[in-house]
Amino acid sequence: MKPLAVTVLQNDAGTDISVNLSRIECLLHRCRGSDLIVLPEVFAIRGGHDHYRTAAECLDGPTVRLMVYVAKKFHAWLLAGTIIERWGRQRFNTSVLLDRHGRIRAVYRKIHLFEARLDHGRVVRERADYSAGSRPVMATIEGWKAGLAICYDLRFPELFRFYAANGAHLLIAPSNFTARTGRDHWETLIKARAVENQCFVIAPNQCGTNRITGVSSYGHSCVVGPWGETLAMAGNKPCTISAVLDPARLREIRSRIPALRHIRSDLFPCFRRKDPRLT
Repeated sequence: MKPLAVTVLQNDAGTDISVNLSRIECLLHRCRGSDLIVLPEVFAIRGGHDHYRTAAECLDGPTVRLMVYVAKKFHAWLLAGTIIERWGRQRFNTSVLLDRHGRIRAVYRKIHLFEARLDHGRVVRERADYSAGSRPVMATIEGWKAGLAICYDLRFPELFRFYAANGAHLLIAPSNFTARTGRDHWETLIKARAVENQCFVIAPNQCGTNRITGVSSYGHSCVVGPWGETLAMAGNKPCTISAVLDPARLREIRSRIPALRHIRSDLFPCFRRKDPRLT
């Protein structure tokens, strides 16, 4: 592996897809020279149930086609944080990974669907909008093995341990993490996933407030190293942040504490590799 130059984009999406994508295009000009560009969850539209139903599209739809153009333009790998994917009668919250030539290299459908009772009794249930994905997904980006996740997945360490047991160097979790939970849990969860799996973690997040639901997102997109060190951190406004992932740092941490060699797949068979499509 060679060092990987990563740019994370943080945006404040509303219900108008064209406006959201125009603002993202302005931010993308800061991404020149990146090997990997990562966008947040629901980067193209953030609204209510009706907006998500209307915006749902297939993987060859207009949003992915635009991301293909962006990947080619910047000659960079690009993770389209999530789109609202229509598949038959189902909708999924789906990450799409494109290579430097705009080819789809991985598709991850969010496995764990967020549910919470927020302040003032407001209840959020993603299952009202989406079906749950059914399998982990890994891809190789310039020699780096990456495990894909989305937002609420961060609360389920078994998914990330599965990736680590299957050779992951990098974990990517585009998010729309709420401000209320983010203040208490965002950095803690990201750093825990990084430390326990000795991986870099890339976590782009939305910021601002959903104009339809009134739920605010936390922002503070970040890139964290395998020792739990913060390599880059955003505030609570639209922006980009950048970091270079150094494979030598990964080797150093893993040689210092060889925890990954001690994973007991004989006692915990769920961590055994069992899906050849992972890589």
